Amino acid sequence: MKSLKGRKLADSVSSVGSMILFLIFASCSLIIIAAGVSTYARISDNVNNTFTAATAVKYVTNKIRGCDRAVIEEGGRGIAVYNGELVCVIMSDAENIGERSGLADAYIDYVGGDIIFSNAHLRVEETEDGLFHIAVMARDEWSESYCRVRDSGGEDAEGL
Repeated sequence: MKSLKGRKLADSVSSVGSMILFLIFASCSLIIIAAGVSTYARISDNVNNTFTAATAVKYVTNKIRGCDRAVIEEGGRGIAVYNGELVCVIMSDAENIGERSGLADAYIDYVGGDIIFSNAHLRVEETEDGLFHIAVMARDEWSESYCRVRDSGGEDAEGL
């Protein structure tokens, strides 16, 4: 009889020990998964911000390289890109970069338009030697480039 009671106690201790080990394993697994999700989210956000900034800079740079004439908005938050009888206005407010197209002889303002890049901010400057400096910030990521308006002869765009 004594051996059965001792055996029942050993079985109970073994079962409880196994349950405790399983709970420790499950808890560690959840902690590792939570850490992985956090790391993935941070990496994903950084990649998205970098991609948005780089894509916006390339978009504006290509618009400038392909145009006949470009005029920067007074505060440097936008640019009017003229191509023949059409104008494309690319502007930035506090949160987004937008674009609007129209006829070149129409009144140009830097309000409204379609949002082409959200959570991004555009800065455009013209240097003394005629280069356009384009800088875009998407959250905390900056991307910048320099370019020129295409030659008046209509040849391919030149730029840096």
